[in-house]
Amino acid sequence: MTQTPLVAALLGGQARSVLFSSRFNFVTTESATWEVKKYISPLSARSGVSERELFYALDRFPITTIPSNLFDDTLDDAKRLIAHRDPKDVQVLALALKFGTAIWTNDTDFDNLHGVRVFKTAEMLEKLAELEE
Repeated sequence: MTQTPLVAALLGGQARSVLFSSRFNFVTTESATWEVKKYISPLSARSGVSERELFYALDRFPITTIPSNLFDDTLDDAKRLIAHRDPKDVQVLALALKFGTAIWTNDTDFDNLHGVRVFKTAEMLEKLAELEE
């Protein structure tokens, strides 16, 4: 998972219903959570929710943060695939490559990557609806 669904969930978007569904288990990198934390102040101004409340909410999101030493052996492959688009995305891709997980993101830098499945929020909502039928 990249930071885009986390930011959307903090802002009360539809990503929140996916994130808090018991149908999925989410993992992300420490760098992704730090990236979100960098934007807490502007998110607070935009949403009218205090920074403290946003930090509190982020800390309670049902995600597991994976330290980079657990996927550092796939960093070179991830760099080759995505660093030219956005170097900040390398760790999330490395995590997905290491554990064979899909990536939930609305970030277009992940479009058309080979070897990893990418889901947009709309697709996650469709999957959730299918699972709840």
